[in-house]
Amino acid sequence: MPTYRALRRRMRRLVPSAAWLVLFNALVAAALCGVCAVMLLEMRREIDERAKVTARSLVTLMARDIARNVELYDLSLRGIVDGMKEQRVREADPELRHMILFDRAATATNFGLIALLDSEGSPILTSRPMAPFNARDREYFQHHLRDPSPDLFIGKAILSRSSGRWGLPLSRRVSHPDGSFAGVVVGVIFLDHFEQLFATAGRQAGDAISLLTLDGTILMRDPRPGVGTNVAQSPSFQTMRAAREGLFDGTAMIGQDERRFAFSQVGDLPLVVSLSVPLETIYAAWWRKAIALGGIVLILCGATLVLTALLRRELIQRRKAEEATARLNDELRQLAVTDPLTGLNNRRRFDEVLARDLRRAQRTGHPLALILLDADAFKAFNDCYGHQRGDTALRTIAEALVRAAARPGATLCRIGGEEFAAILPETTWIEAEAAARRIRAAVIASALPHAANPHGVVTVSLGVACLSPGTGSAQGLVAAADAALYEAKGGGRNTYVMAPASLSGPRAA
Repeated sequence: MPTYRALRRRMRRLVPSAAWLVLFNALVAAALCGVCAVMLLEMRREIDERAKVTARSLVTLMARDIARNVELYDLSLRGIVDGMKEQRVREADPELRHMILFDRAATATNFGLIALLDSEGSPILTSRPMAPFNARDREYFQHHLRDPSPDLFIGKAILSRSSGRWGLPLSRRVSHPDGSFAGVVVGVIFLDHFEQLFATAGRQAGDAISLLTLDGTILMRDPRPGVGTNVAQSPSFQTMRAAREGLFDGTAMIGQDERRFAFSQVGDLPLVVSLSVPLETIYAAWWRKAIALGGIVLILCGATLVLTALLRRELIQRRKAEEATARLNDELRQLAVTDPLTGLNNRRRFDEVLARDLRRAQRTGHPLALILLDADAFKAFNDCYGHQRGDTALRTIAEALVRAAARPGATLCRIGGEEFAAILPETTWIEAEAAARRIRAAVIASALPHAANPHGVVTVSLGVACLSPGTGSAQGLVAAADAALYEAKGGGRNTYVMAPASLSGPRAA
């Protein structure tokens, strides 16, 4: 059975192991959280990149579609301008001239009336029959009247007088051969066309698709609120005006929420297509996954740490319980080998130590001495003074034995009622004799009165035996010391007798 001290050393090694277990599990939990964080960040980056690619692609496709429609419609306008330069066309039959100048694009769905106006703004030819009107007050007419450029002009959205629908006017100047103003050819693309285009773009809830002019006016927007609003002062629109296309995060042009903008200019036209997506919707799915995955990982890590803490607590409690058990076992063991009256080792311990020290002496070649001592006339002492005083006398003898014979390796025992012993390893015959003299003198110096003793105080008789290196046995050593003790008793007590080195017979001193 391990001693208490040995168990404490073992448990000290166990507790650091528990601490290392906690540290290891904590590091594993931290690493797991780190891996989870890296995965979530990578997932967020992929979602962000995918949202950017989707937004750019959508805006680019819409810009190209609008540019292509405008270009096709403009071809009709240029065809009318070029046709009116031909004299044969101008002089042709009105029905034939209508067929020559107005192609099928002029009557396409969501394309409004195409009209050729004279220098006063009155219609000369129209793609569809309609009541007389005058467009001299329109922005596009005033622009061409002032500007001799033959380029396409796109004006602000107007309310069509023929259909009552909002449309985007596209116009070109018609000039005389000498370059003077001859009139305007104008057509309208209804804003409903852009609305239908935006509706097929697959806009998500919260997204906003807008068509704006370069002066910041919103021509069309899906959802509708905000059409006609000028957002020229918006920081986001100013960012869009600074480049032909791009992608950035900024404040909504209508509202204050943070959005991601993808924009592109429509060809070489003074139009901008913009898609704005709320940032919170971009990462909404990611947040749901991050919360779910992060929650699971945190629960697992927390459970691991809790279980580790419980295990450590269990190990510590087990250590304390085993230490308490070992302490109790050690105390019981001490009680089993200790004389309760004197505190010296008892007979059981005497037998164990003597056998052990004898084996060691035989192995190492060192001498081994044994001193047996017995209180003189102790029965008479008990009869005279009582057993309580007798116990006091035994404790006094034990204290004298400790003072006189205690040395490294010595084992002091009470082996009988009033009989004591001292096992002295590595002690020569001469050193053993000196120890016997000290013990005898120490007992006398205690001066414990003993009326039945001829010397008037408590005295002891001693028998000393010493084994030479590598000789004798435990039984022989005890027998020799015992014989010497009896010799001392028979010689008048209060003396010691040395057994001869050959253990054949004692020598009194």
